[in-house]
Amino acid sequence: MTLSAARDALGLAYDEFDLAVQIGEVPTVACGSSNWMVGSREVRRLSAEDGHPLPLLDRLRLVGSPEAAKELGVGRERFVRLARAGHIRPVRWYVNRYQALVWMYLARDLPLLAERSPALLRGPLPEGLRAAVADGEDERARGWRSRRVAQLVRDAYDAWDEAAVWSALLGPELVDSAVPDPYERAHLRRLRAVLPPGRPGPTTPERIRAITTADHPDEIGLGLVALADALGRARKLRHAPGPAGPARVGPGPADPHPADVGPARADPVPPDRVGGADDGRPGRRGLLRLLGRGRRSAGAPSGGRERDPSQSSPTSVIRTTARSSSSDAARSTSAEMPQP
Repeated sequence: MTLSAARDALGLAYDEFDLAVQIGEVPTVACGSSNWMVGSREVRRLSAEDGHPLPLLDRLRLVGSPEAAKELGVGRERFVRLARAGHIRPVRWYVNRYQALVWMYLARDLPLLAERSPALLRGPLPEGLRAAVADGEDERARGWRSRRVAQLVRDAYDAWDEAAVWSALLGPELVDSAVPDPYERAHLRRLRAVLPPGRPGPTTPERIRAITTADHPDEIGLGLVALADALGRARKLRHAPGPAGPARVGPGPADPHPADVGPARADPVPPDRVGGADDGRPGRRGLLRLLGRGRRSAGAPSGGRERDPSQSSPTSVIRTTARSSSSDAARSTSAEMPQP
C-alpha cells in the first residue's frame, strides 16, 4: 500500500503516522531510493488490535519534560538532569515561539528508565552525574541523533543511501576532507544533505545544522568508521553519477538481485576503540585517508602519497543486514542506534 493509503486505513493523522513509521510501529519496505510502501498484512495486523487505534496511539504518545517528570514521580529538574546525562533519549525536538529548544520523549520509554535505574529516581544523584551536568554536559542532541541515524540507516535502500546518512551526520566540512571524489560528495549531498529534524519550528538553518551534526569525538569516530564501510560497499555497486552519467563497477551483474542492494550496516565499533593509540586501529587522520579509497576523478585533489595496500580498513568491521523500511513521512524521527 502507498503511505497515504496505509495512513488512511489506520485512521492516523499525518504526524501520528510519521512517528509510527519512524519508531517502527508501522514497518515499511523500501521500493527504491526515497520510495517506501507499507505491507497490507501489517495494516491488517494493526487494525485488528482491540480498540484500534487507541493501543497504537498509546504507543506513540510523546511527553515533554514536565509531564515525563510527573509520570516518573520526580521533579522536573531531576528529570532534566537525567536526560542531559543521557539516561533517556528524546525522539523529537522543536523550537517554540520563544526560541527555546524543547525535547520530546516517548512515554513508553519512561517505565523502562524506572525499571533499569530505580536508584536514579530516589535519593541523591550520583556525584559524577551531578558534576558532569554542572560542567555543561548535555547528551540530548547526541541521543536524538543516535536514534535518528539508526532509523535512517535501517530504512536505507542501498549502500549509497546509507553512506549519505552518515555523511549528513558528519557534516559537509568533515565530509569534504573525508571523501576526495567531488562526484561522490555531490551524490551523497543530493541523497541527504542534513539529518531531517522533523518539525523544528521557527528557527534558523544554522541552528538546525548545529543540532543535527555530530559534535562529540566518539560520535565522529563512529560516523567515520560507518561512512567508510558504507562507502566501500557503495563503490562496489556503482560509481557516483558524473558528467557522463552513472557507470556500474565491480564484478556483479548489471541489475543485481534485490538482496544484493538491500541495506547493510556495520556493527558499531565501541567508540573507545575507535582510533585508539594502542589498539591497532587508525586514528582520525588515518580514517580520513581510508575513506578516500575510491576513484579519484580528474577534478579531484591529487596530492599525497600512494596508500599501502596492506593498510587495514575500517570497512573490515562485521556487517549485518538491516531491514528495509521507512517512509517519506518517516524521514523525521527514531530507532535505536547503539549509544556509546
